[in-house]
Amino acid sequence: MSQVLTLPPWALRLGRLSVAPRYWVVAGQATVSATNFLTNIFIAKLCGLATFGEYSAWQLVLLLALALQGAIITQPMQVVLGTLAARHRVAYGQLVLGLQVAFSGLAVAATALGAGLLPQAATVLPAFVVLLAAAGGQDTLRKLLLAEGKVQAALASDMLSAGGQLLVLLLLALRPAPATLAEVIWAVGLTTVPALLVGGKALGHWPALSLNSLRRFGRRHWRQARWLVPTALLQWGSANVLLVFAGWVGSPAMLGVLRLAQTAMGVFNLGLQAVENYALPRLSQSFHSAPAQFAAQRAALTKKMLLAAGPLLALLALAAGPLVARFGPAGGAQYADLLRWCCVLYVVILLVYPLRLTVRLLADSRHYFGGYVLSIGASLASVRWLTAHYQASGVVLGWLLAQLVLGGYWLWAVRRSASRA
Repeated sequence: MSQVLTLPPWALRLGRLSVAPRYWVVAGQATVSATNFLTNIFIAKLCGLATFGEYSAWQLVLLLALALQGAIITQPMQVVLGTLAARHRVAYGQLVLGLQVAFSGLAVAATALGAGLLPQAATVLPAFVVLLAAAGGQDTLRKLLLAEGKVQAALASDMLSAGGQLLVLLLLALRPAPATLAEVIWAVGLTTVPALLVGGKALGHWPALSLNSLRRFGRRHWRQARWLVPTALLQWGSANVLLVFAGWVGSPAMLGVLRLAQTAMGVFNLGLQAVENYALPRLSQSFHSAPAQFAAQRAALTKKMLLAAGPLLALLALAAGPLVARFGPAGGAQYADLLRWCCVLYVVILLVYPLRLTVRLLADSRHYFGGYVLSIGASLASVRWLTAHYQASGVVLGWLLAQLVLGGYWLWAVRRSASRA
């Protein structure tokens, strides 16, 4: 599986460091998280709230595409790859990359058709199309590299993209004239292209769609994907529907503080994604063959997650007031409790996450989908009452209720599956 990579000298030096693979994964996700955080701060502070709002609208489209891509391509891959013999992994990896190319083409076409209905989108559409294709490709390459154990190459790709992006944004910030939305999106999209080249070289194989591969792996891949696709749509819709509702019944300040809280807590989201990208392919190897080993691995993972994130969440809760006063909108200091509720929310998410990974490894993804249906229904049914009594914090309480329902249902599903085994 290991190959000699033609990478820059700094990337080669990374590979010679004796560091546990999980730390490389965390470093890569931290790089992505910090870059996204700084990009959002840059746009909000230097380009104005109007430009930030437009960027957020395009970003929601990108997040929808990435959610669908993950459900169709990369999330099933993370489960299936660990169950394949070594001799079949290259062919399956080529199929995954081929599916990625096809999906990117469809996503670009759908975005172009939708943007054609909005004349004001014409100036931004070319830049966004590049960003959409590049971000989708890099996401799949990163997850393939992590699944195959090439964690140093994944980190090198992330650092190359992040470094170029921040450098170009800094140059835009130093100009006398404010950056336009199109310039910002061009900067983010084009600086992702070198990372694609590094990731593709490190992976060592290229996209290929063949009937033979589809016959060999298609059924197993689709068995995982079929319930993940509607779940991805539910996840995307639920988060954004609650935000839209908060902006509609509240004020721009309320919506702004919610977006700020999302940006701040995005660090933990990406950390959880790093855990899933790295741990899920390895847990899938012991889930069926060695149940006792799987239980020990899952317990150790839970402990490490709580030890890593718990102190940070406690510190963030204690510093909520000064942080919101410093980085939030004018008059936003009253929303410090919202950030504290976000910290409570993520403690619950950390406790539920091992159940999420276990449900992902069941024979199909039916319970994964069913849990989100129940949780989203509970949060949407309660959000009007919660926002009426607790304003912006009510949205976070709705997310918290959703996690509790999700955890309860998944616990029942896991125990039921174990009793039938």
